[in-house]
Amino acid sequence: GLKYLENDEEILTLGQANPEVHARLREIVRQVAEHCRQTLNMEPESLIADYRYGFITSLLKDGIVARSSQQARYDLTDKIDLVLTNRLAGPILMFVIIYLMFVFTFTLGEIPLGWVEDFFAWLGETSAELLPEGLFSSMISSGIIAGVGGVLSFTPLILIMFFFLSILEDSGYMARMAYMLDRVFRIFGLHGCSVMPFIISGGIPGGCAVPGVMAARTLRSPKEKIATVLTAPFLSCGAKVPVFLLLSAAFFPQSGASVLFWITLAGWVVAMLSAWLLRSTIIRGEATPFVMELPPYRLPTLRGLLLHTWERAWQYIKKAGTIILAISVLLWAAMTFPQLPEDREAHYVSQTEYLEAQDWTGEEEKDLALSQLSNAKTQEALQYSFAGQIGTAIEPVSRLAGFDWRTNIALLGGFAAKEVIVSSLGTAYALGEVDPDESIKLSEQLRNDPHWNIWVALSFIAFVLLYAPCFVTVVMIAKELNWKWATFSVIFNTVLAFGISTAIYQIGTL
Repeated sequence: GLKYLENDEEILTLGQANPEVHARLREIVRQVAEHCRQTLNMEPESLIADYRYGFITSLLKDGIVARSSQQARYDLTDKIDLVLTNRLAGPILMFVIIYLMFVFTFTLGEIPLGWVEDFFAWLGETSAELLPEGLFSSMISSGIIAGVGGVLSFTPLILIMFFFLSILEDSGYMARMAYMLDRVFRIFGLHGCSVMPFIISGGIPGGCAVPGVMAARTLRSPKEKIATVLTAPFLSCGAKVPVFLLLSAAFFPQSGASVLFWITLAGWVVAMLSAWLLRSTIIRGEATPFVMELPPYRLPTLRGLLLHTWERAWQYIKKAGTIILAISVLLWAAMTFPQLPEDREAHYVSQTEYLEAQDWTGEEEKDLALSQLSNAKTQEALQYSFAGQIGTAIEPVSRLAGFDWRTNIALLGGFAAKEVIVSSLGTAYALGEVDPDESIKLSEQLRNDPHWNIWVALSFIAFVLLYAPCFVTVVMIAKELNWKWATFSVIFNTVLAFGISTAIYQIGTL
């Protein structure tokens, strides 16, 4: 009888072997259920569960002595939750905690970041001096060191950020964030279970959209799953963070933590509004209920924190040493070949000979003229390359958002992997340095470049945050949904990103 009241599918199937008894039992269940609703305002399943747990509790009290420390732990958790999950104070404290995490990340990481940047700058100079001038030297210094080094330079900040993320996860606070955000998610047509895919994808910078998309499997509603999968890539995954750190260092050196905080918040806002738009138009459907168990608070162990931090950071470093290394070399080749025609090479040779034959008032004036000529040659060679031709071809459109052809090269590389954006910029600007024997930090190169300014930087940040997911994420979306939705994600995200970037640049430069 209890199994019939609980709608146990296995028992119901067995009962169907005797249709007469089955029908009689179903009628009794209907009457009992109706009586429970009218008199107790409860479903039979809930009533049965209450009595079972009450019986278990009585057995525990009669025969088992609970450890006072364990009970105290749960009491302390309840007291902390009264504040941290409060309807008003909870969200405010959550934003304060995230903001402080960014502040400490930038404050503690500023000095080691400079050390790593200086190391790769020295390595680039040394390789240029030791290796004979030619394609191999260019590939090592401008391709590999500038590309991979540009990504690895942010390892100190990534390590610190992952350490703080591990504290939030191991302490149990991350689950509280999901609980509080469920109230907000419902407004935009999402489910409470969408919170974890969002956080994993980069709701707190440092995640990855690939496991974030996979985490959406827990959603029972197909409509809510589609909306979650399509909007999770808008958040600040670990691959985008180096781009934001680079531009923050270049154009907002005193406000890095604030910039990263607002970028993160912007990603959430766009993701939620996009979800609301999709759920109101092409993915309509009813919302499903959300139930979540909050674990007790725990004091993280140093060993656990260091282990989790290293695991995540190692994935970042390993990707820089494998995928990004390979793509950096390919992009260097695309930015190097084909080389300038013989007549253009001869033109620059004759111009160099002409300048050297002139009577100069001082060596500095002569060196400046020769450096400007050399820079003009490298710029023309880069623009003549395969990558330069593609970047130049789409420049008439990209100029609306403030992007020149070199920026386009980096963004095209970002379709393969977002980490490549920094390495592509590093390679493009290393190939265009005035003095190839004097490596300059990429942030300084961008700051000093006449094309770049604050509005170009903000436009670029918005585009990187929102445009098409990386190739691996697109494949995962196709696997979880289908290729139609994967294609939609690429087109929808890129069009939305370009529209917002164009608005930022055009309004900012009025």
